[in-house]
Amino acid sequence: MDVAGPAQVFASTNKILGWGAYDVSLVNEDGGDLVTDTGLTLRADAQFAAVEHPNILVVPGGPGVERQIDNPFLRQFLKRMETQVDRFVSICSGSLITAAAGLLNGRKATTHWERMDIAHRQFPEVEWHLNEIFTQDDKFHCSAGVTTGIDLALSLVEADHGRQVALGVAREMVVFMQRLGGQSQYSEPLKAQATLSKRLSDLYNLIEQDPTEQWSVSKMAKIAGVTERTLHRDFINELAQTPLRFVEDRRLAVARTYLERSGKSVKEIAALSGFVTEQKMRRSFVKLLGVLPTEYRERFGEADIRA
Repeated sequence: MDVAGPAQVFASTNKILGWGAYDVSLVNEDGGDLVTDTGLTLRADAQFAAVEHPNILVVPGGPGVERQIDNPFLRQFLKRMETQVDRFVSICSGSLITAAAGLLNGRKATTHWERMDIAHRQFPEVEWHLNEIFTQDDKFHCSAGVTTGIDLALSLVEADHGRQVALGVAREMVVFMQRLGGQSQYSEPLKAQATLSKRLSDLYNLIEQDPTEQWSVSKMAKIAGVTERTLHRDFINELAQTPLRFVEDRRLAVARTYLERSGKSVKEIAALSGFVTEQKMRRSFVKLLGVLPTEYRERFGEADIRA
């Protein structure tokens, strides 16, 4: 996916535009075939030595990253590319390879959350933002992994060809228009699925089914069969947030979906997502996302896409 996701975004952009805005080439050290961890084989178009002045360089990640971090030939190639490319993109754990070349020192970057320990341990000079799905620092772009490479590629297409083209690509690929770069890569559903506590998982499912319910701490504690103090401690230990913040995040996710995919009014969405009033929803958006609901819809809404 690290390779195929961005490549498909660029290919779909060519189709939407009707001309070849992007010419995608796959290159590696020796120009030979690449066997991926899925069993599929990718055929390289050229070797590193033949690459000259690409507009965008994409460094993918994957299970083989640890073996490539100390590859001197790869480091030399990436350092050479730094002065030649307009945008230097690292997907998933590919950020670790870019960091190993010294190119991310003092820069904002992200990588897959599973590589958190190695990122901090081996590359402390990098300003890691591991709770974000993609980052940008000057011409250096990083994504957290897998499908977030699609989000990042869509942001590049939007910068090159405008929002309507990027929306058209997203629609063709049947994906949301790119998520906010600052959005957490470890989403609320994933947090709840990963919790070791069944009572928290069951409680999450109830909140998921009806975010409009008045979820007070006392009510949640009663459902979970624990004291309020125990519930608070469990949420902090398991999900790193309070019960009420968890509910607020869930309502925010519902509201965002309505803003992105429907033509409903902000007042209607506030009621449907559990915020009740527009004012409460606005406060939550500004506090957690830094934008008003109307600004969020203008930036990410798909209501203006023609069928």
